[in-house]
Amino acid sequence: MTGFRVLKGGILSLIQDTGRLGFQHLGVTRGGPLDANSAYWANRLLDNPVDAAVIEITAGGLELESRTQTMVAITGGDLNLTVNDVPQVPWRSFWVRQGDRLKFSTPRYGFRAYLAVSGGFQTPLVLGSRATVMRDQLGGVAGDGKPLQAGDELPCGHLQHEPLSRQIPQNYLPQWSQSVVLQVIPGYQQHYFSKAAWQTFWQQEYTLSSDSNRQGARLQGAAIAAPEGKFLSEGVSYGAIQVPPDGQPIIMLEDRQTLGGYPKLGNILPLDGFNLAQCAPGAKVRFQPILLAEAQQQMRRYLRFFGL
Repeated sequence: MTGFRVLKGGILSLIQDTGRLGFQHLGVTRGGPLDANSAYWANRLLDNPVDAAVIEITAGGLELESRTQTMVAITGGDLNLTVNDVPQVPWRSFWVRQGDRLKFSTPRYGFRAYLAVSGGFQTPLVLGSRATVMRDQLGGVAGDGKPLQAGDELPCGHLQHEPLSRQIPQNYLPQWSQSVVLQVIPGYQQHYFSKAAWQTFWQQEYTLSSDSNRQGARLQGAAIAAPEGKFLSEGVSYGAIQVPPDGQPIIMLEDRQTLGGYPKLGNILPLDGFNLAQCAPGAKVRFQPILLAEAQQQMRRYLRFFGL
């Protein structure tokens, strides 16, 4: 098995696949790519299984040297990738040879890029997944949850012959900006919030905080009045909108804790969460309601498209 050598780990570069399923009752977080749509497109460009491991590159800085010849695909945000100092267009696949150097710089648009390789990166499986979850110390190059760092070796396959390059059709490319509207399905705790709290939530604009991470997107803005009293801790779903006592909402993401006791307004549509993953701190966020049936229809189309 050959692969890639990490020259610089960048700001935050993580091995991710579809995640660690079936262990949340033990307190183990799923993990997985924050912008799953981009990650799955990267694998589709290479005819990889949808759960093949990719690299999630946050805000750039990653540098790799190829120790093999293979096809790679780059999707997600445009982090000014160059190969041997030649700029590369994202959302396509291309051939790399032994000795080629891949370098990701600062974002031109978006915030996270996804690099796939033919056959996927063959890092160790931990509880059935290669996904890196730093908080749980699981996954990654050594299985200990650490992000990529200089000197790491990323195993992958070797291709004898160069296949045709592919590019995502223009009409499938997402349109991102640093101002997003997240569609929300109100949850079963919605009636604990006052009418004034809901008016604040729907009418105000929030700012994505620099304190955000893969566990949760922290928002800053007009305080939402949290319900009084204590709530039992319960399982926390992806996209749940928690309201702590300070009234600043937190959207729970892939590396969220498995249990939480803050009251919840509801859940964002996961497809909108992928757009949120491409927002840098300082982005503007607003909310609007969506009917459960419409949300289910959109999710069914997405899951069916990728065979999930």
